[in-house]
Amino acid sequence: MILQVALDLTDIDQALSIAEKAAHGGAHWLEVGTPLIKKEGMRAVELMKRRFPDRKIVADLKTMDTGALEVEMAARHGADVVSILGVADDKTIKDAIEVARRYGIRIMVDLIGVRDKVKRAKELEKMGVHYILVHTGIDEQVQGKTPLEDLESVVKTVRVPVAVAGGLNLETIPKVIELGATVIIVGGAITKAKKPGEVTRKIIDLFWGEYMMTIRKAMHDITEHVEGVADGLKLEQARGFVDAMIGANKIFVYGAGRSGLVGKAFAMRLMHLDFNVYVVGETITPAFEQGDLLIAISGSGETKSIVDAAQIARAQGGKVVSITSYANSTLGKLADVVLEIPGRTKSDVPTDYIARQMLTKYKWVAPMGTLFEDSTMVFLDGVIALLMATFQKTEKDMKKKHATLE
Repeated sequence: MILQVALDLTDIDQALSIAEKAAHGGAHWLEVGTPLIKKEGMRAVELMKRRFPDRKIVADLKTMDTGALEVEMAARHGADVVSILGVADDKTIKDAIEVARRYGIRIMVDLIGVRDKVKRAKELEKMGVHYILVHTGIDEQVQGKTPLEDLESVVKTVRVPVAVAGGLNLETIPKVIELGATVIIVGGAITKAKKPGEVTRKIIDLFWGEYMMTIRKAMHDITEHVEGVADGLKLEQARGFVDAMIGANKIFVYGAGRSGLVGKAFAMRLMHLDFNVYVVGETITPAFEQGDLLIAISGSGETKSIVDAAQIARAQGGKVVSITSYANSTLGKLADVVLEIPGRTKSDVPTDYIARQMLTKYKWVAPMGTLFEDSTMVFLDGVIALLMATFQKTEKDMKKKHATLE
């Protein structure tokens, strides 16, 4: 979650003073409220950004027309996020998004005044807005309205982050957290408090209950998955992998992105064990020749650079071991040995808060290819343990090969 403090004041010095306390209390974003911008103009945005360069500054313009012009003005004065009204014409919003893209900032569309918020939220998502704000205005709050009902409906409908505003305080914030808000906007509960910084810290403390749940759930997901991979390892695959390494003249390791980092860590350990090993892409990597082995790591088995390398290795008369989630992938079909490491599997759209926050159609909190990469890393560490036992190498032996120029 992100805490955005709405500085709906008319005095710039007072706003800066409260912002100072809120930032010290842990506020993530500082909003230059509409009243403050009307009173001080874009100067207020500029002053806020100068004072707090380490915070996102939100310009609550509530733009209704000339989206491109107003967003550019705000961007030039330091705004990181600009608010547009959801009742504005589609062209106004699209123009605003285009200018925001050019300046590297974000657009938040405020649904205040929109009758069918769910329908409009869907339309806004298709346009490419960055945040959708479910907002109950002050005049609506006086009538007893809250953003809770609309918030739940919008969060369930769209996959872009949803912000919420409207009389939120320490009592109501836990509920909006539960309903899945990403950006929680608090105004009067902080700006009217005797100790704004203290109230801000209490709100951040509420967030940390969810933060710790997210961290722990991700860790449990990962360890549970790794245990499943360990239990499901196939003897013939592991044996083929190790036999290929032992018989190779030179070993080349190749992976892209995070898989590449896992591969490099494995190559380093093989070097500690006196294997003749190289990482593909390094400037000192020699030619691949007959009798050499390529260890190719790709969760999908379709990463073009990895597939290309496997094809070259085969053409040079070498062997290929593929570590992938898909044995029938292009990479899997090219390999002499396939080591299957399952990644995450698709399931229904999650209903729990944490999974929704990850904006994913998968049941796992762990993002993107993490389960494959972490499982691969642990498996390869297991292989290193086997090789240490096979060649009677101790940690003391390996430390002799450890880098001394670092």
